[in-house]
Amino acid sequence: MKVYRYIIFRSLVSVLGVLAIICAIDFSFNFFSQIEDIGEDYSYRDALEFLVASEPYRIRESFYLCAVVGLLAVFIDQNFLRAFNNLRQAGLSKIKFSAIVFIPVVLLALLSYEYIVPDLTRNAFDERKAKVSLDFNQTPKMIEIEKLESGGYVMISEDLSLTFDADGKVNIKNEYSNEFSNLNYNANLKYLTFSELIENSSSSFKNFNLKVNTEILRRSINFIAYFFIFLIGLEMLLSSNRSLNVNRILVYGFGSCLIYRFVESLVADSISVFNLSFLLQGFPLLMIPIYFLVKRRLTF
Repeated sequence: MKVYRYIIFRSLVSVLGVLAIICAIDFSFNFFSQIEDIGEDYSYRDALEFLVASEPYRIRESFYLCAVVGLLAVFIDQNFLRAFNNLRQAGLSKIKFSAIVFIPVVLLALLSYEYIVPDLTRNAFDERKAKVSLDFNQTPKMIEIEKLESGGYVMISEDLSLTFDADGKVNIKNEYSNEFSNLNYNANLKYLTFSELIENSSSSFKNFNLKVNTEILRRSINFIAYFFIFLIGLEMLLSSNRSLNVNRILVYGFGSCLIYRFVESLVADSISVFNLSFLLQGFPLLMIPIYFLVKRRLTF
């Protein structure tokens, strides 16, 4: 049990180390973007407090990336590698090891972004908005546009509804506006918690439902992709005859995660633009057979 505790502790320390570096880089870049707003009502201290409070939200998309890089980089530590090899000789499989070190990261991410980060982020942006009165800080007006079966379109906002019939006539209605205003239709759905997304997933508005269900599925299974990206990296790392190299680890870790994030965003945007099934966002499950194919190839 002592070896297991050591393995978990060193793995989490490595992940947090990579996360700290990413946070420091992001913090530095965003600090300069705040300088132009410094004034009588918005001080340097206010800017620093805003950046600290909103940092978890800004790096949420990089959390699993840091996990992959950190969990691979820890193998450079010879003491960790010896402890890992001892557990392997005792019967610990690579998949079981990966689950042991990756599950705490997943739980930390899911729980913090459900119960802590959303309120922290909203409060940070609300306080900043109260001190920096710029137009782009105003809450955006959301609009839903749907095609009618009879022809034409209906445009729905929180204030009113407009219908455009096939002949080009415009009619003002309030038929949908009350229901629309009750939706938590944020310009960026990533602000919402998982439970808030579920609450808003069965509205009368197809476009909105599609975006929400896509985001729900994305959050539910995207950690699976990162888990198997880590597993593939682990297989490659341990099967290499060459000595462990930090550069190869960084190139694979950052490169593979950034490529996956690009594909993930591309799929999500395609679903929205082309009105495709949100189930396509389940593509991370393809990482499971890809892992076993890579493992089989590395074995032979």
